[in-house]
Amino acid sequence: MTADDVAHAKPHPEPYLVAFERLGARPSDGVALEDSSTGVVAAQTAGAFVIAVPSQAGKALSADFVTHALTDPEIVAWGRTVRELE
Repeated sequence: MTADDVAHAKPHPEPYLVAFERLGARPSDGVALEDSSTGVVAAQTAGAFVIAVPSQAGKALSADFVTHALTDPEIVAWGRTVRELE
């Protein structure tokens, strides 16, 4: 999916809503990884759980979970739990 596929860019939720629709999933069942405040707003407004990985040191993002690396032990453990449920 690209910006050409939507009429409204982030922070509007349309990019996430279209993506989840194309996947045949509900945003409330999904997870969004974001590195910007506009992306976090878009994903949250769409209804997804948001994991933020700030792209700049010290940048504050209000997501459901904020980490500085996707290798964070909590993220790794969470990923294993999700795979076990499948």
